[in-house]
Amino acid sequence: MRSISKITTGTITIALALGLMGCSPTRSNNESIDGSEAKKELAIELKFLQNESERLINKDGKIEDKTFQSYKNDFNLLSASISSTTKIETQSDSELKESIAQLKRDVDALTEKEYVKSYKRFNSSKTIYEVTLMNNMHDIIDATKDWDKDHNELALFDNKHMRSSRAQIKKDMGPAIDHINTVSKYKIELMQDEIQKHRDSFTKLQLEQLKKATYNFDLSLNDQIKSIQFYKPISGDYNVSRDFSYNSYDKYTNACVYITDFESNLGIAKAGEF
Repeated sequence: MRSISKITTGTITIALALGLMGCSPTRSNNESIDGSEAKKELAIELKFLQNESERLINKDGKIEDKTFQSYKNDFNLLSASISSTTKIETQSDSELKESIAQLKRDVDALTEKEYVKSYKRFNSSKTIYEVTLMNNMHDIIDATKDWDKDHNELALFDNKHMRSSRAQIKKDMGPAIDHINTVSKYKIELMQDEIQKHRDSFTKLQLEQLKKATYNFDLSLNDQIKSIQFYKPISGDYNVSRDFSYNSYDKYTNACVYITDFESNLGIAKAGEF
């Protein structure tokens, strides 16, 4: 299993203070494990989630969003691994209480063979990616496609301001850039945290593909920001902004090569998605 189940520095500090270190080192899925050992390992993860759920419920002040997102991913990973239908979506005390209670019932109901299968799924790179990374990854793909005027902030900005005045362009620059930073680039941060958390469950090649994909997507978003900052009306000098737009597309293309190879090797790539 993972060496520690949380990602943010603050969370790690709290976990250490509470004695809630994560699980034992990750075991290869090809390495055999019996039902009693698998049950013990999953029980450790469940106990960690129970303690974290209690901490979130009894929070003193506001919990950082990254802390909750990490817990949500840990919870949903264990839930998916044991084929439970319970999931965490929002930071609601009632949802936290009900979901952890149901997850415990579902874990306790496993047979010895199911414990082994669940443990292997829990450490599978495919399960980890599908549960903790894939949604955000595909949101970023949409956010960096230069033709996606529903999700790409630069495409939206260009479509709206091609004939706008300089004053209107300047007024809308800040909100557009803030959206890229607080939505898309934040999702990249969350993915990078999850990749680091589960690094022992990925092969060297998989880890390289994920890191290079997120790195290039991040560069693509940086070029979107620069293109917006240098944006001029259609009557002005559009060359600088356009060059950054081209650069953004190039980085998007590079990232898609890595993530397409990664998903293809897992057998989950969809034709024509990029």
